[in-house]
Amino acid sequence: MALEGTLNDFGIAEILQLIGTQQKTGILFVEGTGETEEVQVWFRGGKVIRVETALRDKRDALGAMLVAAMVVTREQLQSAQATQKKTLQPIGDLLVELGALAPEIHQEFVDLRTRETLYQLFHWKRGKYRFESKPPAFAKPTVTPISSESLLMEGVRMLDEWPLIRQRVSDDRVVFKAVKTIEESETEAEALERILDDAFSEFVDPTSPPDGSVSRGKKVTGAASNLSRNDRKVFGFIDGRRPAGQVIDLSRLGEFEACKSLVHLIDEGYIAPVKEVVARPEPDAGSIRKRVAWGPLIGRVALNLGVLVGLGLAVAALPLSREQIIESGRQLGHDYLARARTNRLQVIAAALEVYRVEQGQFPESLDAVVEAGLVSQEVLEMPDGEPVEYLTIGLDYDLR
Repeated sequence: MALEGTLNDFGIAEILQLIGTQQKTGILFVEGTGETEEVQVWFRGGKVIRVETALRDKRDALGAMLVAAMVVTREQLQSAQATQKKTLQPIGDLLVELGALAPEIHQEFVDLRTRETLYQLFHWKRGKYRFESKPPAFAKPTVTPISSESLLMEGVRMLDEWPLIRQRVSDDRVVFKAVKTIEESETEAEALERILDDAFSEFVDPTSPPDGSVSRGKKVTGAASNLSRNDRKVFGFIDGRRPAGQVIDLSRLGEFEACKSLVHLIDEGYIAPVKEVVARPEPDAGSIRKRVAWGPLIGRVALNLGVLVGLGLAVAALPLSREQIIESGRQLGHDYLARARTNRLQVIAAALEVYRVEQGQFPESLDAVVEAGLVSQEVLEMPDGEPVEYLTIGLDYDLR
């Protein structure tokens, strides 16, 4: 089947409908224009059996999800990434081999990452696509097969509901607190039925569509029957300190389902924002960048340089032997490199904050900060010759 064109003319919904109706087997290539370079979707008989994503900054999305959900530690991910450079194995398989990740949890996150990637395709308005009819080169699907029909229905539902949900949870930084507990709204009979419902949930057919009444959000009866299983799961992470973005990551439900539960919990009076986050206006790069405290940063740099110069003059004034002078010079050089690195990291951190204010999130790589004109490429080149390590993790980042 010859299927090729642009998303402007033929949207992802129409493509999935065509593949599902004809129960095609092959690979769909979708080339994006944002941070995602390309998405490859494998089909067998009209069902999705594998999804691969190529990010422009080559970051491993699955590893970032695992760390954000606190399933693996940052150190475990970095250890697996070091091994990956030698073996070229998938990061999830390496974490399983290292004993840092259980196989069933690995599969859960592979499925979650697959759904999140596929649902994001529905938002793409620009890009190119190409479908090649050919059998897959692997025998076993890497994800739980998803029918094109259920994916299409879920994607359309998400597009329809998402704008209203995002109006209510408009910022991932907002923090929610519990106003009342779920147990306060339950009688003993209702609590028993909820416990039995959760206990028998493991017998749900895993192949049922994601929007089924059993697999997603089965109701319980009584005063608390308006809360789904997803609502209860999200509520469990509300502590008055975690921002909404972290609650979404910890819930393992995906952004749409978790935000939908947050809205439902707000409407039912179970949670409320600790403080309102003002909707972000259209960024004015000039005014935003002027508000960043560049002055103190420059002052600290000048102070550090002054301290080093003073130490150098003090050492030169002392009656030292030749060996002592050489050792003192070496130590001064080491201190200078350490202080210079710290100063540059502070400048980069300030630039990252400006980028977050302007774009609504931290960049996937430091190249984006350079491209935005916030720092020069020379700032990223450390005086000690060691590269800058930068990793985005959920709503936070690691810079060293």
